[in-house]
Amino acid sequence: MENSIEIVLVLYQCSLRESIVFTTLEEQLRKNSIDYELMIYNNDKNQKIEHEKYVVINSEKNQKLSKAYNFALERAIKNRRKWLLLLDQDTFIPDNYFVELEKLFASNYSPDLVAIVPFLETDGKILSPKKISPYMRFDSNVNKAGYTRERINAFNSMSLLRVDFMKLIGGFSDQFPLDMLDHWIYHQIYQHRKWVYILPVFVKHDSSFIKFEENVSISRYKEFLIAESTFILKNLGLVKFFFYKLKLIFRSIKQAILLKNKKFALTTFKWVFKL
Repeated sequence: MENSIEIVLVLYQCSLRESIVFTTLEEQLRKNSIDYELMIYNNDKNQKIEHEKYVVINSEKNQKLSKAYNFALERAIKNRRKWLLLLDQDTFIPDNYFVELEKLFASNYSPDLVAIVPFLETDGKILSPKKISPYMRFDSNVNKAGYTRERINAFNSMSLLRVDFMKLIGGFSDQFPLDMLDHWIYHQIYQHRKWVYILPVFVKHDSSFIKFEENVSISRYKEFLIAESTFILKNLGLVKFFFYKLKLIFRSIKQAILLKNKKFALTTFKWVFKL
């Protein structure tokens, strides 16, 4: 179906009514004429979710993101939907999101367009999308909406992805079930020289990595480091892996200065010599 959307909302330790994205999504869907199906993927085995209107998957264990996204992708392919919208439970969908999306759908958009994203922000700070530098992978702000083929990264949440493109690249990589999955997706888009469209829409998003010390444990941070280093080495090569190790040294210095818990800086510094 032309411009129809499979929407997947992944929940973890969160009920539907506690999820900001679910309550704002329902409100916006009532106001717009988007053709869609909503699939709620519950990753909390201790909390069963039921809903008479939407497709609900209660997972037996926490499958993280890639499993949930691939399940939704298979359903989108089966139902011949053109787009797949990924949603995080802590994202607030504004009034103009579907309005701007319908404007784009009504235009003669490029057949090479495979991803559509808004700006995600927290407390006025833009979190996504970001331009990625080619060497040490420092990021910088994207300054304008519209089409881009630059090397960028965008968060999973609110990424609207072309179903046939995701099918072409074999679905979502199980090598990155949680961390760095977004980097892997947008690296694939860049490698295939496809277009991303950035909507002129600003979306409030609550990221655990913003209030780092409050929300991220040392063990959780180590999981992130494993995924990050694996992505760099296996997808970008040895030269960029060398620059990545330099970046880790700078990161450890910054953490030592800014964070109260110096274990983060020590963990980062030690990781350089484990690689």
